Amino acid sequence: MCTRFFYDILFYSRSYEEHVEHVSLVLELLARDQWQVKLSKCLFAQRQLRYLGHIISEHGVATDSTKVQAVLDWPVPRSVKELRSFLSLAGYYRRFVKHFSMIARPLTDLLKKGAIYAWTDIHHQSFVALKHAITSAPVLVLPDFSQPFTLETDANGTGVGAVLMQRGHPLAFMSKSLGPRLQGLSTYEKEYLVILMAVEQWRSYLQHVEFHIITDHKSLMQLSEQRLHTPWQQKVFTRLLGLQYRIIYRKGVENGAADALSRVPSPMCSAISVIQPQWLKEVLLSYQGDPQAQDLFARLTNPFDDVPHYSLHDGIIRYDGRVWIGTSSDLRSKLITAMHSGAVGGHSGVPVTYRRMKQHFAWTGMKADVHDFVTACQVCQQAKPDRSKLPGLLQMLPVPDRAWKIVSMDFIEGLPVSEGFNCVLVVVDLFSKYAHFIGLRHPFTAASIAKVFFQTVYKLHGITPVFGKNYSNLPRWSCI
Repeated sequence: MCTRFFYDILFYSRSYEEHVEHVSLVLELLARDQWQVKLSKCLFAQRQLRYLGHIISEHGVATDSTKVQAVLDWPVPRSVKELRSFLSLAGYYRRFVKHFSMIARPLTDLLKKGAIYAWTDIHHQSFVALKHAITSAPVLVLPDFSQPFTLETDANGTGVGAVLMQRGHPLAFMSKSLGPRLQGLSTYEKEYLVILMAVEQWRSYLQHVEFHIITDHKSLMQLSEQRLHTPWQQKVFTRLLGLQYRIIYRKGVENGAADALSRVPSPMCSAISVIQPQWLKEVLLSYQGDPQAQDLFARLTNPFDDVPHYSLHDGIIRYDGRVWIGTSSDLRSKLITAMHSGAVGGHSGVPVTYRRMKQHFAWTGMKADVHDFVTACQVCQQAKPDRSKLPGLLQMLPVPDRAWKIVSMDFIEGLPVSEGFNCVLVVVDLFSKYAHFIGLRHPFTAASIAKVFFQTVYKLHGITPVFGKNYSNLPRWSCI
C-alpha cells in the first residue's frame, strides 16, 4: 500500500520480495513524470519508521523515543510560556494516554486568563504523572477498515471517557473532565454527551462500516426507538444519522477501560485556586526592614499579648480589617498612585482619594500623604478648573481724545547686555504715538516697574494732584 502526505511518500509491504516490487513501481512512476528524489532523505526496507513524531511498525503506532526523552528531561516550568510549550509537546500524544485531560487539568488551569502562576505540590504531581503517562504509553494498533470498530463509552459525575477499539486492541483514547456547568447535567444526559463527543472525535473511522457502542447505561439501547423529548436526545440522534451502529449494554464492572477513564478522580475538587494580588507580596517584603512591623509581628504572635485593633492574617498585619502598611514610602506612593492616578481613581480629589484609600489600607499620616500627593499631581494641576468669576465679554478700547490718556506697555527681552541692561520697557501713547524706551535688568518686579514708570513717564506727562481741588477733569491712565 502506498500513501502520500505532502512531500513524503510512504509505502509498506508484507514481505521483503513484495517490498522490492513496490519500490521499483514507485520509482518508475516518479521517473515517468520526471520527479527526482534525494537518496540521503530516503529509507528502504525498514522494520520500523520514525514519522511525524511517531514510531510506525508492524505492531502499530507508538510514541517517538526521542520525543519521550525530551519530555522526561523537561525541567519544571517557571513561567506560563514554558508551561504552554510543555503542554504543546505532551498534548501531541494525548491519544496514547488514558485520561490525559484529567491528569493535565491542574496545569491547564494555570493557563486561564487572569490566573496567577503559582506552582504548588498539586501542579508538580500532575506534571510528574503526565510525564510518566507519556513515557509509558501503550502501542496503538493501526485501523483495519475491513473489521468492525467498537466504541466503549462511560460517564461519571466529574468526567467522561471513551476508547476506540478493534479486535480487543485500543486504537485511541479520549477523556474530558467536566466543568461546573456540564457537571449539573443528569446521568442520562452525560451518557448522551460522551457518545456525541466520541462519534465526533472518530467519525472518519466510524462512517465506513457498522460499529458497536458499548455503554453501561441500559436506557440508551432504545435510542433509535424512543421519542426524542430532550434537546440532548435530538442532538445525539441528529449526529448519528447516516451512521450504521448498534448500542450494546454492558455492566460497569465489565466496561473497565471506559469506566476507568471517566472515574479517575478529577483534581478540580482537590485544589482551590485563590487569586492573590501582586502588591500583597510587596507588603510582605516591606515588613522585613521595618522595626515597627517586626515589633507588631512579635506582639501579635504572642498569645498572651493583646494588641487592640491589630490582627495577623496570612502574614499580613491588619488594622481594623484593613491592610496595615509599614514605613516604606515607595510602597505608600505606589498605593496612592493606583488609587488616584489609575483607572480606579481617575484623578479624583483629596477627599475622594482618601476615602477610597482608608477603605482598604491604614498607616499613620495617611491623610497628609494623600493630600501632598494629590496637590503635587501634575495632571490634576493642569486640568484644574478656573473657579474665578467670569470677566464678561471683551470690549473695544475707547478712542483717546488727548495725549497720554491711554498708553500701552510691552517688554523686549532676550537682548545682549549693554551697560548692565538686558531688556527694554516700551511705553507708547495711543493718541500721539509718542514712545519711551526704558532700559531694565533682570530680575524685576511689579513694584520696580511701577517706580520706573513714575520716574520716567508720569513725571513728564502727568499732573501732580493738589488737595482740595476737583480732579474729575484730570487725565485717567490706562495700561495695555
